[in-house]
Amino acid sequence: MNESRETGGGMRLVVNLVGVVGIVFGVLPIVRYLLDLSIFGLTTAPYDWLRLEGAARYLPPAMVLVVCIVVAYVLEQRMNRD
Repeated sequence: MNESRETGGGMRLVVNLVGVVGIVFGVLPIVRYLLDLSIFGLTTAPYDWLRLEGAARYLPPAMVLVVCIVVAYVLEQRMNRD
């Protein structure tokens, strides 16, 4: 009769961390490229070594954003199913 019920707090933390990564390395670099703001320089640091120009520089942040959205969605569905 001693049932141990998990509240899902650990999974919620993972979903939130995936969301933060998506915002910091997906949305903010796109905003930096669109508005040419130097304040978000830290967010584009992982992509600077690629030396992409023009529209190609939007691809890495967009891929990170899409992957984070998919991972968060899958984790949410898994959490709701359990």
